[in-house]
Amino acid sequence: MLNFSSESARYLFYLLVIVGVVGCLFLGYWVGRWIASIGNTKKLSTKEQELFTAQKGFKLLYEQELNHLKAENAQLHEQVKSLGSRVEEYRKKAAGYGGLFSSGGRKADAMYALLLENESLEEALYTQNEKLKQERTDALKEQMRNTGYRRVLMRQLLNDDRIKDVVAEIVNSERQPPAQTNPPAALPPVSNNHE
Repeated sequence: MLNFSSESARYLFYLLVIVGVVGCLFLGYWVGRWIASIGNTKKLSTKEQELFTAQKGFKLLYEQELNHLKAENAQLHEQVKSLGSRVEEYRKKAAGYGGLFSSGGRKADAMYALLLENESLEEALYTQNEKLKQERTDALKEQMRNTGYRRVLMRQLLNDDRIKDVVAEIVNSERQPPAQTNPPAALPPVSNNHE
């Protein structure tokens, strides 16, 4: 057993207790940091995984959009080529017709006017088709909006208590046989005189 009668032993004991408490605090601090770093590492890895999957999704979406735009670009290039070949064909026709009608200025002018008329008719038809397409789209949108309004109106009507009462009354009246106020008139007797 320790004898704490001397003053120096008491100070030594207090000093050892203080050193032990400080050591425990220091040890607790480092253990806490170690546990926190493990938790942060796990949290960081899950965040990185989430970020990786999000990046992967965005990359996939980006590649799909890029492929779509490349396909649309190729289609537009083909359309430009076909339109260019048609213009070249019209130029050749115009040159051929010009050679046929080079002697008469009026005939050549008439042919050029017809060729220009043909191109302007194609442009007008294209413009008219685009306009009709837009009108159809607008009409469909309007029809869908009207259908939505009708659906809401029907829902409100069917939820109205007065309408429910009238419908129930009609259904009940259809189940009951109609009351006959006037008995049917008797048919005249059929005579068997076939003379």
